Formats: sequence, structure tokens, C-alpha cells
Amino acid sequence: MRGYKVLLKGLTNRYGFKYEVGKTYHLRGDLKWKENGFHFCKNPEDTLRYVDAFNEEIEFCEVEGSGKIVEYEDEYYGFYDMYASSIIELLRVVPREEIFNIVLNSHSDRVKRYVTLIKLTPDEKKEILKKYPDLQDTIDYYQTEEFMVERKR
Repeated sequence: MRGYKVLLKGLTNRYGFKYEVGKTYHLRGDLKWKENGFHFCKNPEDTLRYVDAFNEEIEFCEVEGSGKIVEYEDEYYGFYDMYASSIIELLRVVPREEIFNIVLNSHSDRVKRYVTLIKLTPDEKKEILKKYPDLQDTIDYYQTEEFMVERKR
């Protein structure tokens, strides 16, 4: 199953494990959501739930999850199609521009979630507002220095 995984700059996860493009990784132990497994999402913006993309440098990767796979959805927060697998292969690093275009050309709810989870560039803000002018208030709130500083706490 193909999807996306977000990692910190240098392809390192938040626990310090370093991945490499083209390598396949096999899980040790039992697969259990949030505890043990290789996590990835169908939609790139959902991967941002697990990093601070306002204050950390990140990289998006396209991955192939296989072996045993479990699905998790958090309807309360609006995150769907999240998975953990027993085997994962990092296929490639996906340029931010490509991720942005995938999100921009999706449903407005997905774009709104993206705006609330990542620091946008000035050009990204303009592109979003051209297509979704109703997101002006969301951008004004989430893309301020005050909000980003508050997230650090």
C-alpha cells in the first residue's frame, strides 16, 4: 500500500532512527498502532499530525507499506487513512512543491488541515487564497508568529 511518511530533516524520525531511500525495513516485535510499527498516511497532510512543521525542518517521503497493516482513524480530529505496517520501503523524498500541489488540488477540508499544521511560504499562502479565499481567516490565525511560538511551548 502506497502512502506518505514525514520525517525530520536528514530522514530521521522523532525517535532518532535514520531511514534511507530505497531501503526496506522490517518490524521487530508485534505490530500495534502508536506503539510499534512503521506509520504512514494515504494523504500527505495527515502525516503532519506527528511533527511540528511550524518549528522543525521536515521531509516528505513516498513509502510502500506491506506485510501486516493496521488502519487507524481519528474522526474527532479529522485524520483518516492512517496506517502502521510491519514492513516499509522508502521509495523517494517528495519535494515540498509536489506535496503542496497534491494538497492544493484536493478537497478544501484537506487544504485547511494543511494550513493548520505547517508553516506556509508567502507563495503558498497566495496560491491557497486564489483557490480557496474562504481560508483567509484560517491562514490569518495559524500562520502568525504568535501561533508558531505558542506551539513550541
